Amino acid sequence: MFIDETIDLRKDLPQGLQNDFAELREYYDAGDWLRFDIFFEAVEASVKAYYIAGKISREDLDRIFMKYGIR
Repeated sequence: MFIDETIDLRKDLPQGLQNDFAELREYYDAGDWLRFDIFFEAVEASVKAYYIAGKISREDLDRIFMKYGIR
């Protein structure tokens, strides 16, 4: 479980994703690994759904996955 601080994401990603990333950050910063891990699974599914719906690009998907260690 990590967040790669060297990877920047687009500032205009869908608001729902931005909210999810902010919540993940709260758990990460607090060291609440259980909540981070549980919520992370939902965020991963959400990111994939945004991609399938055409709301984020393949590049966005790849950057998000790299930032949150999915790959």
